[in-house]
Amino acid sequence: MARILFVEDETAVQDTLKRFFEREGHTVLQARSKSEAVATMTRMPPHVAVLDVMLNEGPEPEHDGFEVCRAMREAGYGGPVLFLTARTTENDKLLGFELGADDYITKPFSLKELNARVTAVLRRVGGAKSVYTYALGNAGGTVEVDLDNYVVRHRRVDGAADGEERLSNREQELLRYLIGHRGKVLPREELLTHVWKYSPNVTTRTVDTHILNVRKKLRDDIEKPRFIETMHGVGYRFVAEEGAVGAVK
Repeated sequence: MARILFVEDETAVQDTLKRFFEREGHTVLQARSKSEAVATMTRMPPHVAVLDVMLNEGPEPEHDGFEVCRAMREAGYGGPVLFLTARTTENDKLLGFELGADDYITKPFSLKELNARVTAVLRRVGGAKSVYTYALGNAGGTVEVDLDNYVVRHRRVDGAADGEERLSNREQELLRYLIGHRGKVLPREELLTHVWKYSPNVTTRTVDTHILNVRKKLRDDIEKPRFIETMHGVGYRFVAEEGAVGAVK
């Protein structure tokens, strides 16, 4: 399912959106202002952003949803945007579309309608990607990571199957987070927060153990990693790009 960022200044509305869309199986990200939205999307890029135009009750009431959208675009967000607003003038709608809006939903709206609009936008842009294929270059063959089906498939250079590994729920969540933040150094504490929801019973050793298990299923070499690089004393970084994969120098 998708990561959805809701930028909404009313706490009651945020709570309602979070409960509904999490029941639908999505990961819900929340922000109440331009600064929070940019910080959140930088930390965890959403697959779609839903922005309230009027943010009068937020910590930055001088900024509206249009300015949030501009700031997110300048910060590198290229995904779909939906605006929520009570403004119904043609000029407001035109401004939203000029900023790259994919849809414009006027208040009041039903949660079912909003869900249908989000689903339609994700379908148009290809949704949250869940299958990644990595070619091993000189080593030959490919590795396919299928997150929706919780499996890692290995193939030889001729395309013949070379075994597959099942992923546990936690391994799948960990691998999805690593791939979604490819190239970024992820401290153990961040992984605990976003993958384990920071349970007090979880230790950083638990992160290391799961990383080891994922590496084995990817057939990654800890000394010359193609997929997961260890940042000693900090955490881990997923380094593989789809296409030819080489060892980290």
